[in-house]
Amino acid sequence: MSEVIIVGHKNPDSDSVCSAYAYAQLKNRMNDGNRYTPARCGNINKQTRFIFERFGADVPKFISDVYPKVKDVMTHKVIAIDENDPIKGVLRNIEELKIRITPVTTGGVKLCGVISILEIAHFFTPEDPSKRPEYLFRGSNFEKSVKGYTHIRGEREEFTAGFMVGAMPYDRFVERMESVDKERTVLIVGKRRDIVEYAVENQLPAIVLTGMRGEQDIDFDFTDFKGWVYVSELDTAETLRNLQLSIPAKAFMTTDIPELSAEDYLEAASTTLMSVDHKGLPVTNDGRLTGILTRSDIIKKAQKELILMDHNELSQAVDGAESARIVEIIDHHRLGTIKTKTPIHFFAKPVGSTCTLVYQLFKINGEAPDRLTASILLSGILSDTVILKSPTTTPQDEQAVRELAELAELEYMSYGVEMFSSTDSLKSREPRDILGTDFKVFNEYEMSVGIGQVEVVNLEELGDTQDALFKVIDEVKNEKGLNWCMLLVTDIIKEESVLLTSGHEAAEKLLAYKPTAAKRFFLPGVLSRKKQLLPEILRVLEELTA
Repeated sequence: MSEVIIVGHKNPDSDSVCSAYAYAQLKNRMNDGNRYTPARCGNINKQTRFIFERFGADVPKFISDVYPKVKDVMTHKVIAIDENDPIKGVLRNIEELKIRITPVTTGGVKLCGVISILEIAHFFTPEDPSKRPEYLFRGSNFEKSVKGYTHIRGEREEFTAGFMVGAMPYDRFVERMESVDKERTVLIVGKRRDIVEYAVENQLPAIVLTGMRGEQDIDFDFTDFKGWVYVSELDTAETLRNLQLSIPAKAFMTTDIPELSAEDYLEAASTTLMSVDHKGLPVTNDGRLTGILTRSDIIKKAQKELILMDHNELSQAVDGAESARIVEIIDHHRLGTIKTKTPIHFFAKPVGSTCTLVYQLFKINGEAPDRLTASILLSGILSDTVILKSPTTTPQDEQAVRELAELAELEYMSYGVEMFSSTDSLKSREPRDILGTDFKVFNEYEMSVGIGQVEVVNLEELGDTQDALFKVIDEVKNEKGLNWCMLLVTDIIKEESVLLTSGHEAAEKLLAYKPTAAKRFFLPGVLSRKKQLLPEILRVLEELTA
């Protein structure tokens, strides 16, 4: 089941968040095999928070971007090996499962290191071939690698030792043993009483017996022996080979390898992976193994799938949208510049709210929103149409409000006033927050214009914050490289607005609005940025470039 993210525009308003929430409810109810997750790509304003808290709904999760991450392509079900298990398991993974890198863990989850063919090759091809090799042994691993059984358990679970095969005359054997460290020697021997007794007397860490026909052949005195005695059912050559494969994984593993996080961006992780000799890297969370990223994973298709709500321009979309697969767009704005590689479902109408369109999609699909979802949809429509007062309001919005209010068991007018009253006054808010809460950038006629909007219930409070707002408008204009920046302050009770601008003398001379002070204009009857202010701004820009 793949995840499809339903998300509104940057600087989300109530309509974009509410429509994403409600459309996810519909899509998940239709059960087409995908999992639909509502999301937002910015902080919610106080009105939106009021809506979701008022009805006890979960606010859509915040996502900063949709660039592919390690978690989108990594192998989650990892075949790992415990640090104490025999290396034989890693070789089996390489041969049978074609696994090129095996993480080594302790306690089943905590990463210790990794083993690949590189570590195995390095281990079995020592730098000094003339030096007698020694290995780390665990007596309990003998049974896991060599067919046979443990006759006596030694006192030491682990020990480092080399091999000695007792297949020579006794005096030659003793001569050889005197030249090595007896406490670091594992003896592999058949029924050679003299050699076994020598090993017992000198307390070798382990004796591996081969060629035994039964317990009657094991008639040696091990009374005072403190080492391991293991009886192999294999011949000496096979026993020796399999004993090497009993060496614990921690003796082979490398710990000098980068670790990735599931939240790492795939592009950065790819660079890290290509900088090492290994074909894969472990993915961890606080030291715990959660997956593995291989070079094969890198070439997987890692596009996120998106449904865009309340916008259709990349400049307003979540960061990384250009790398994602856009599968649907639900919007009530003018058409922008998004291009898709494949046909998509595009549902757009010139109505006052995206939530109106989502409600219509419920009806088109023969579904009815539950009381909670109806309340959220109603809130989005009332917000975007300013309780049906905005000139963007259509009969379709009015019908949706009537039907949703009935489903939600709310009187929409009193609820709408309650909702708008939940927003703090301009005096109690930070100027940058006022401008940025509902701010959009429009690129037209080779000009870049930013327009913010804030609704209030009394324009008189603007006087105390105007100077601070002018300062922030100038700062945002410079930070974003805009040609013109402005804030529309709308009184929803008197149905009029004031426009504050960064100043653009040539353009502002052409505005149809009455200036009341420098960079301040009075807009009677103007409630909508989209339907009333933006067309006038576009007319001015077109005239400037004519």
